Amino acid sequence: MDSKTQEYMNKTEAYQIITTDQCPLMNISLSVENLLDYLLKNKAITQDRRKKLLPNVNKLELAYLYTLPKIHKSGIPIRPIISGLHAPVRCISKFLNDLLAPIYLQVAHETTFTNGIDVIRRLEQYVGKGYLKSTTKLFTADVENLYTMVPREGGITALMEFLNKYTKNGKIGPFTIDMILRMARLILDTNYFVYNDKYYHQKRGGAMGSAFTQVFANIYMLEWEQELIQHQTSRNEIYG
Repeated sequence: MDSKTQEYMNKTEAYQIITTDQCPLMNISLSVENLLDYLLKNKAITQDRRKKLLPNVNKLELAYLYTLPKIHKSGIPIRPIISGLHAPVRCISKFLNDLLAPIYLQVAHETTFTNGIDVIRRLEQYVGKGYLKSTTKLFTADVENLYTMVPREGGITALMEFLNKYTKNGKIGPFTIDMILRMARLILDTNYFVYNDKYYHQKRGGAMGSAFTQVFANIYMLEWEQELIQHQTSRNEIYG
């Protein structure tokens, strides 16, 4: 499994080994405190919320990498998981996911298949409206290693554009777009972990195992897909 993990790291080029022996844990914790102080000062969070978002110093530890085999796929590739149960940004990651996910799900509802039954329902509607032709083609596509493929600045830009389009007056509750982007950058920039007694930094994408990563990747893909979605819907074709 170690050889496959190293192969995965080399292939994705998303991870950078840290040459210094100094653990980045305390610097990350300080960055978390500084961000929460900023949010508190600007009245986006209360003192009680700040305490809940602070990591537990008695359990604080750096995230670590482990892998699971994808036994249902040819060649049995691996699924890398960065476990950050007691990592400094865990609570902020979950908080930001809970803030953004409901908006994303509402926006992406029309172009999201929730399950196989939903696919069948949409196809029946497509056929019922007479759109199915002898030349119609159905295909699926998969983004390989999506969580490590999202470029940092491209992802942040997509998130900013998403927020500009789908927030009211540039805010979600008391949180401005700038505040949300600060939280996102903190999560992405502090994605350090331990593997085989060495420190690594994920320099692209987000950690599989971090709550924020899924909604971050989904928002990036939603923005990336817009031209294709418009192309399909303007021709009464299905997309999802």
